[in-house]
Amino acid sequence: TAIAIVGACTQPTGLANVASSPVEDRSLQTLRDDAAITLDINERLVGQQYSDLFAEISTDVYEHVVMLTGTVKFAQNKQRASDLVRSVKGVKRSVNELQVTNDYGPRAAANDLWIETKLKVKLLGTKGIRSINYRWRSVNGVVYVIGAGRSQQEMNTVLNVIRTTERVKKVVNHAWVRPPK
Repeated sequence: TAIAIVGACTQPTGLANVASSPVEDRSLQTLRDDAAITLDINERLVGQQYSDLFAEISTDVYEHVVMLTGTVKFAQNKQRASDLVRSVKGVKRSVNELQVTNDYGPRAAANDLWIETKLKVKLLGTKGIRSINYRWRSVNGVVYVIGAGRSQQEMNTVLNVIRTTERVKKVVNHAWVRPPK
């Protein structure tokens, strides 16, 4: 149950991701490690030192790589988030894509949720890809991607689907192609 709680805290589709995790290409141990990293980050975000950042930051962890997305009002908060992630055991690499802006309201948030939901539907329906191996976040119409593709062709297909989706302004790819076994 701890894994389900972790998923629910970090993303609106977290429960669906956890429920289908066994079909991912990550090992069970890596799934556990990623869940532990996510839990550690969330525990720190609800703690006194970082609680002001909790509502502003989304955390996605894939194979010990942490991607932070969302908006913060001050550059120092972006740095504080990086410092927090650096202090978490098990993190191999972090990607801080927090946007520093005062201009993010309900309309932008609704648009980003629309994009993320549209991408979930489109990627699930695209032949030749395993969308479960990717995570994506939209912030102000910019879609950030993390995960591991099975081939360069699959990765190109995923990025093309995202790039050509209505309302997407830009795609920032942090996913990689998994080496063959």
